[in-house]
Amino acid sequence: MGSEDERELDDRWWLGLRDTTVESVATNEYSVVVSFSGGNTLTIEGRTEIVQNDGLAVSFIDDEAVTAFDMLRSLAGARVLSGVAYKSGSLRLVFDTGAKLHVPFDAHYEAWQLTGPSGRMWVSLPGGGLTPVPREPT
Repeated sequence: MGSEDERELDDRWWLGLRDTTVESVATNEYSVVVSFSGGNTLTIEGRTEIVQNDGLAVSFIDDEAVTAFDMLRSLAGARVLSGVAYKSGSLRLVFDTGAKLHVPFDAHYEAWQLTGPSGRMWVSLPGGGLTPVPREPT
């Protein structure tokens, strides 16, 4: 699809994260915060899956925050090849290391939110769905 600008498609948003790098990963009791170059920030508060280049898949939820932190921390310095938020509420990031990060929506909570390069924020809604803030005019 060429360059990945921040834009809306039929079933997803391109998040404009292509060629940004993971600068830091921090954790607290309930979330993991991933900071990207360009000032983009991803907060994960739900179940997450990482598939590494060697085929190793790691799935974790918030009660396994240490595992989540260690696995995400290994992405420090990785460059984003693709960043997509599906209108169903799930998130997919693909990195130049071969790692793939997937955060599905949560039935009861906001599983993730991302502040993008334009300042727009995307929020994965409880029960499914995606809300861009500010919303696009109708």
